[in-house]
Amino acid sequence: MSDYIRYEAALLLLSAGTGAALLLIYEFLAALRKVVPHHPAVTACEDLVYWTVAGIFLFSVIYRFNQGILRGFFFGGCICGAWLCRITIAVPWRKALEIFFGIPVFIVKFSTKRLLFFIRRCNILVYIIRKMRQGTRKRNSPGEKRSSCVEKIKKAEK
Repeated sequence: MSDYIRYEAALLLLSAGTGAALLLIYEFLAALRKVVPHHPAVTACEDLVYWTVAGIFLFSVIYRFNQGILRGFFFGGCICGAWLCRITIAVPWRKALEIFFGIPVFIVKFSTKRLLFFIRRCNILVYIIRKMRQGTRKRNSPGEKRSSCVEKIKKAEK
């Protein structure tokens, strides 16, 4: 009889660990969503995939370790494990993941800004060079300047 109670206690601890693991995986997704903004449809698809995989994983653990028998204490252990994980390590876990995911996102954003700066600066330089060439053509042709002065005089006389 004591072997049976030890097995049930080990199963309860296993269910608590399973609940904690599922919560930490969901916190992983939440940290990823915070760092990289998602469209609501993508978030819904991520949630659908997560809960489907979580359900399959949970029932595979039940099938493997409890001979497929559904027992209330297993689900209670999952909930208690997730709750204990939530009040102890979930918040530092999420913050660490946000920092971890934030570093490559920052590098990509920084690099993109720098590359776009050079592209925009190049466009500005091309624009300035074109304006300078157009301006030098007008200044170097004395006939254009003289004809515009003559037109102004004729307009003034009328």
